[in-house]
Amino acid sequence: MLQDRGYDAIQHANISPSLTEFCSRFSQNPNPQTLDFCVPHLSNTVQVVFVGPKEIRKGTVNEICSQIADKGSLKWLILVVKSKMTSFAKKDLENFPFKVETIKIDDLLVNITKHVLQPKYEILTDDEKQALLTKHNLDEKQLPHMLKTDTIARYYGLEKGQVVKITHSGPVVNFDVSYRCVV
Repeated sequence: MLQDRGYDAIQHANISPSLTEFCSRFSQNPNPQTLDFCVPHLSNTVQVVFVGPKEIRKGTVNEICSQIADKGSLKWLILVVKSKMTSFAKKDLENFPFKVETIKIDDLLVNITKHVLQPKYEILTDDEKQALLTKHNLDEKQLPHMLKTDTIARYYGLEKGQVVKITHSGPVVNFDVSYRCVV
């Protein structure tokens, strides 16, 4: 998922690219903290924290916050959770000085972008977005919408206002390009 977002996760996180290497390295010791890693990027740094199978409470969130080493340069925290999170814990996450995203571990079992029927998604830069809007003489709100809670939007970590180019190709549709604006 991080590679699809533009991060070089394999190099920086010391993660094996093959499933067999990963399983042989981590299956004997299923401690979630052994999987935590931080990945730098040109625009922002993301840290991934795997939370254990217990219910996530306010104390767990405070413990995670205290374990984060470089809070100043961190822009994004991804919590990979297995169980439910209490409402007090969710409220505490809103007070963090960086963006916090929670993803269920079950959602990461299958890469949804690699399915044979899934179209190709490309996130446009701000310049590409402005060029598209200027070319077609459109306003941002006139583009078709994609909800921020959409599975693909969550997978890519899209924010409101970002535009996605969707390319459909296959036996039914020869070639079709559409654009969606995240709301």
